[in-house]
Amino acid sequence: MKTPHTFNAAADLLLSQPLTVDVEIEDKHAGQLSVKGLEVDGSVLYMSIPGYAGLSLELDPAELLIYQNMFIGWIHRQLEKERFCVVERFFGHTHTMLFSCSFGAADPFLDALRAARILGENDEPGFRPAIGIASGTVVAGFTGSPGEYVADIFGRPLVLAAACAALKPHGDYAARITVTEEEWRGRSLDAAFPPLEYEHPEKGNVRQPQIWQLGDARLIDLPGSGRAAVRDIVNFIHWPTDKTPETQAREWFSLVRSKGFYKKSRQ
Repeated sequence: MKTPHTFNAAADLLLSQPLTVDVEIEDKHAGQLSVKGLEVDGSVLYMSIPGYAGLSLELDPAELLIYQNMFIGWIHRQLEKERFCVVERFFGHTHTMLFSCSFGAADPFLDALRAARILGENDEPGFRPAIGIASGTVVAGFTGSPGEYVADIFGRPLVLAAACAALKPHGDYAARITVTEEEWRGRSLDAAFPPLEYEHPEKGNVRQPQIWQLGDARLIDLPGSGRAAVRDIVNFIHWPTDKTPETQAREWFSLVRSKGFYKKSRQ
């Protein structure tokens, strides 16, 4: 599946290729189950909104809805200009993207890193998402009830990427990407994150200095799975901003309400 669209749902993937498993089974306790899934090898980029629990308590529900849509819209706007083809998954405050050679990636891990870098270097709104990347085999499949099935992504890479994103390294970093040491495999930072170059009217070709720093490998505990070695890639270049995303969400909600588009239900 290589589509003209940057972003595709898991259902698009399942409907575009022959399935790895497609069977009806009869379980003693659950009854008849439809099992439809497609296994692919790839890299998972997992992003979450930091401090989401606090935001949920701080913002009105409608303001939180606006905030999450701002977050997803920002991600799409930054990445749709690039030649990515990803399968994405939304779950609450998290956003997952799957990169695979099965649908257009020459090197899924480097594509995931490149996408994370673009977000980290262009976070003008100040979302500062927690980002983790891990690779391996995942399965996209349908789950649900006969009334409604939804497509989702499952597998160890998703859990590893989420664990990487959940880490809280010290430092006033502007962006942080955590990857598994197994996947990094001694790569060069400059090769994975090549410094940007541009043409200056007077100086000619200018090569920007490297703004990302690679941390040392460290071990983390994975509940039920032992330990894994990870590395942090961070930069400390903060965008100047006059308001936080939550302030902007409040302002949008205030405008929506003033225009009469918010009609609170009366019980």
